[in-house]
Amino acid sequence: MGFSGFICSTGDYALTEMMRIFRHISAGCSIFVPLVSALMLFAGCGQSGKVHTDTPTTGTITMSADDSYKPTVDAEVQVFQSLYQNTAIHVRYEPEDSVFRDLMNDSAKVIVAGRPLTKQEEAYFKDKQLFPEQVKIATDAIAIIVNNDNPDTLFSIDKLKAVFGGDSTWNLPGEGKITVVFDHENSVNSRYIREKLMKGDKFPAYCFALNSNPQVIDYVSKNKRALGIIGVNWVSNDYDSATKGFLNKVKVAWVSTTVGGQHFQPYQYYIKTGDYPLCRDIYMIKTEPYMGLGSGFLSFVTSDKGQRIIFHEGILPTTVPTHIISF
Repeated sequence: MGFSGFICSTGDYALTEMMRIFRHISAGCSIFVPLVSALMLFAGCGQSGKVHTDTPTTGTITMSADDSYKPTVDAEVQVFQSLYQNTAIHVRYEPEDSVFRDLMNDSAKVIVAGRPLTKQEEAYFKDKQLFPEQVKIATDAIAIIVNNDNPDTLFSIDKLKAVFGGDSTWNLPGEGKITVVFDHENSVNSRYIREKLMKGDKFPAYCFALNSNPQVIDYVSKNKRALGIIGVNWVSNDYDSATKGFLNKVKVAWVSTTVGGQHFQPYQYYIKTGDYPLCRDIYMIKTEPYMGLGSGFLSFVTSDKGQRIIFHEGILPTTVPTHIISF
């Protein structure tokens, strides 16, 4: 059997496995393009006659991501498109429930989210003869933000549980009642708070949602009694002018695991050590059943170059060293 016969007989699964191998050696190297181009000669085999117009380094796709990860996803897309100029990646930023809905109804073949697929979701795709690739690309954190005029910046996990359990008082006497604001009712941030601090309960009446992480920052900057919940990616890149602008408007609180314990801010280093207690993993999930642009972009994000972009954004990449910034 010749090489082309082998490719055809193994089908999409073999192609996906080969893509994973090449992802580890690509790292932005020139060898990546010819290797993939060679495989693409056979990529249409076994696709039920479907003709795909995109390849790992050309074409157009639409993907979905939670708004919490917008700074990092935008940075990855910008660099990828500058390296491969015949590509166009359009990203929809939505609440997490909408992101997974896009994946399930096939309006996006690649998503960025704060959890892997559930067993029920995996079974759904298995029934459709699809086997999604799920890759942890980074770890980030929930950041607690307060108004610049609010002196109450230290929280324990127990205090935060009390806040989301109905205790709306600040730690310091005379600071009044807390108003909690987060980005969206069904975002990765709100889901994480419900699971981590609330055991799935409903938010108290003094908690409400806006439509984005920047709106949360703006609200907290104008309301002294507000406590904001955002993804740390919005305030973690100290090289970015937008991040510096946000950090001038609010303060990032310190959080301890226990009452009386040492408090930490969500620095990249403390995410790595686990000292900061409000951390979560970030996943890219791809259902693309052939080697197209979604496969190429996932390969790039997990390469050395893509991981260094995550490092530069101030969250924790899967494979690159970390540093400490000052909020």
